[in-house]
Amino acid sequence: MNSIEISEAEQRRAFRGVMDACDFQKMLPDRLFVGLWSGFLFFQSDYVFSPDFANIVREFMDLEGAKVTCLLNLDKTETAGFDGAASLFIDATMDGAAYQERLRAGGPAVGWLFDVDRYVCASDVGEWCIYCEKSNDVAVIGLREPDGRRKFELPLEHLAAKPIEDLIEGGRSPLFPFDRLVSDWREGLVDHYGLGAWDKR
Repeated sequence: MNSIEISEAEQRRAFRGVMDACDFQKMLPDRLFVGLWSGFLFFQSDYVFSPDFANIVREFMDLEGAKVTCLLNLDKTETAGFDGAASLFIDATMDGAAYQERLRAGGPAVGWLFDVDRYVCASDVGEWCIYCEKSNDVAVIGLREPDGRRKFELPLEHLAAKPIEDLIEGGRSPLFPFDRLVSDWREGLVDHYGLGAWDKR
């Protein structure tokens, strides 16, 4: 499936949404999302690199009326400018095969699928943002609007995204044992991303 043409202005809006969403000098378990967010849900980073992720992103975009999403590799981006950023753009028709091809580009030496970098992902509308630390197998999605969990229920379900309290207290994921986090991570994630932190600015 070929991607539709999207304008540079739309790409730049998505890129700006990524850059404005987080303080990239910080890492988990610290609070790195900036601005107003209504809540945060966690899931395994592997979902971001699966073929299904392109379909999930399209679900998010359909629900918010977005045209394009920017996925930025933070560790391969040396400047904050659009032209020099290590980014790829997912539009409304990109399928899983095309997404995997982009992630594998350059082979094991440079392909994003093979490294353990940090990534952030947001659309040109900006109602959600995903931050991912592949080296720690953890990803978190921030939702702007109070009804975000209801509005994006289907794609969030496809990501198996849940509040950090549920993952810590409620059980183990087969790929990442959230309930076995070291105490600093447990305390930090609950403090910065737990239900009680949703109203913190």
